[in-house]
Amino acid sequence: MRQTTDLERRDGHDVGRDPRCMSSAELEQLGHARMSPLKALRLKCLECSAGSAQEVRLCVVCSCPAWPFRMGKNPWRTKSSGNSDGVDPASATDMPATLTTPGKTGGNPTEAHVPGTPLPDSTVPTEKMQFLQAETAVAS
Repeated sequence: MRQTTDLERRDGHDVGRDPRCMSSAELEQLGHARMSPLKALRLKCLECSAGSAQEVRLCVVCSCPAWPFRMGKNPWRTKSSGNSDGVDPASATDMPATLTTPGKTGGNPTEAHVPGTPLPDSTVPTEKMQFLQAETAVAS
């Protein structure tokens, strides 16, 4: 019988253990490697996109909490920042406290990517862009 160190019983049900209460050895035994949260998010995005880095780059699920981090970089961090958290103090007040949807209260539609339109540093092949534009037209 397999020892399940990843689960615990709570109210008669199996639930995942709190990783904050697990040792490094236990996490490694479960197949988890040490990595940064950004790398973990990038790997999750790759998993969601069938392993295609190009599909991660082209992702249109802007409402996903991982979307800003999908390229493996923290968009809120600035290189010139001298503070320890890396967040530019001038832009810190512009950060939403919660996830917002562009066009809804709290969102900024001018900063959001509209599906079917070119991305700023777009490497989208013409065929893919035509597909996205057609898909957007159908949804309208």
